[in-house]
Amino acid sequence: MSRTFHLPSLRARCVLVTFLIVTGNLGAQDEIPALPGTQAAREAIPAVHDNPGTKETIPSIPAGHGDEENTPAVPKNPGAEEVIPAGRLHVSGEGTEPLTLTLEDALGIAITNSFDLKAIGARREIYTYSIIEKWRDYFPSLSVSYLKNQQVNRYDTDSRQNTLSFESNIVLYDGGKRGLAYDIAKLQAILARNDYRIALNRLIMQVQQAYFEILQLRGTAAIHAKTLENSNRQLELIKIEEGLGEATPLNVLEIETKVMETRLAMEKAMDQYATAMNQFKQFLKIQWRQPVELAGDIETDFTLAPPAGAGHSIDVDEYVSRAIRNRKEVESSDVSFAMSRKSYRLDRLYYFPKFSLGLKYALTDDGAADHIVPRDRSWGISFKVSSALWGSSADAGFSYDSGDNGATRGSTKSGTLRVLDSLSYRRSIVESRITMFTAREKARDTREQVALEVLTGLMNLDNSWNMIHISKKWLDVYDSLLSIERLKADMGETVRYELVKKELERGQAAISYLDARVKYLVSASNLEIAMGLDIGSLGLSTLKAGVHDAKQ
Repeated sequence: MSRTFHLPSLRARCVLVTFLIVTGNLGAQDEIPALPGTQAAREAIPAVHDNPGTKETIPSIPAGHGDEENTPAVPKNPGAEEVIPAGRLHVSGEGTEPLTLTLEDALGIAITNSFDLKAIGARREIYTYSIIEKWRDYFPSLSVSYLKNQQVNRYDTDSRQNTLSFESNIVLYDGGKRGLAYDIAKLQAILARNDYRIALNRLIMQVQQAYFEILQLRGTAAIHAKTLENSNRQLELIKIEEGLGEATPLNVLEIETKVMETRLAMEKAMDQYATAMNQFKQFLKIQWRQPVELAGDIETDFTLAPPAGAGHSIDVDEYVSRAIRNRKEVESSDVSFAMSRKSYRLDRLYYFPKFSLGLKYALTDDGAADHIVPRDRSWGISFKVSSALWGSSADAGFSYDSGDNGATRGSTKSGTLRVLDSLSYRRSIVESRITMFTAREKARDTREQVALEVLTGLMNLDNSWNMIHISKKWLDVYDSLLSIERLKADMGETVRYELVKKELERGQAAISYLDARVKYLVSASNLEIAMGLDIGSLGLSTLKAGVHDAKQ
């Protein structure tokens, strides 16, 4: 049986919070809702070790705030494994075993369920058939026909005739039009193949960004939860001091305000996490009732390496050269230019003549004899020339026929001129020339765009690496400062309101450090995509061993 609870509105929450503040019921005894999946995922991940070698590892955020002995651990929430926080919303799928996904699992599901990739793959098959069709044009045509004619005459003898004929036409020369058409079909197949690769890379990048965003939101909510716990601890102490006469109600109200601010920030982060997770499920086309968890943690499970390795500088020209060689967009732009150039040449050669040879062989009889196959042989050969010039078309032909087993012979000559029946040739030439120039400029612009994407990716990567170190130092300073502030608060040398403010500022520093790590991971992936490489080829980020076992 499913249970349904209505989620209270934001206005109702604020009214309830105001009531608790005024009545003094908001204190350290309030239960802190744990972030869904965070505690369970961390417990499932075994201890990790620094990766030896040239890679420089970045330390992760400490679990405490600089005072591990005095700061209690976050209590384990029994409902931490639910996708949506307990007590808020329940769906009929609750109680189902959560589907734990690593990044590789998410990529596999996205690729398998992507309709766009399937459609592009179907277009590749279409162009393969087009190549076969153009290849068939090189071979002679062949037709077989059977004709049975019966005629009844009132004042003469009835006539009957059976004919079995074979005809073939061979194109001797067409100005290279068949070859150009065949080359264009092959280039179209290459474009379809590159389109698949481009769409696949774009899908991989989207999945990775969404995956890292969800881990970032989950980590942000965990930081807010830890900050809220420490703030509640200070609120409990200030209430004790108020009871002893060492603090005023105003001091308590100030801290309660900061506690409420932290709680609202945590609620917002948890809502963003739940929304991002639902959007991720929709993107992967996972059934909406299926609970989903993401394995891994941004803070502890990714080893980051410097952009160019230890003691090395970045050679931008080398990165750009590799990108131009590997990017399918560059190859596709070159192929499009080659196709347009061939089409332009095909239109310009409209006046080239076409020479064809025709062969005919037939068996006939008068129908009087009881023959299954006719026995009177006849054959013929023909030669035809056709061309177009100045908007008109003309053709001329010559044929020689022999019938009745060689008893009769004859020849035929013909010629036809069609005046101004092909005036579209000039328009076709102009259009194909414009298309060729446009494709050439696009090929140049594509190279410039790829170079700028690589340059931008390298700059973002370098900046995010520096931001990691700056934010880590900022976080270490706040950890040291908090240790001092706690001692001063316990000794009565400072007010606890200032300590709570430092707790909030420390939380913002931890979030900035988390954001910097996520930005570096995303920048590394974007750079690899910009260079046309597989994800992880540059070795800028490594998922530590044991994370894949978390889903088991």
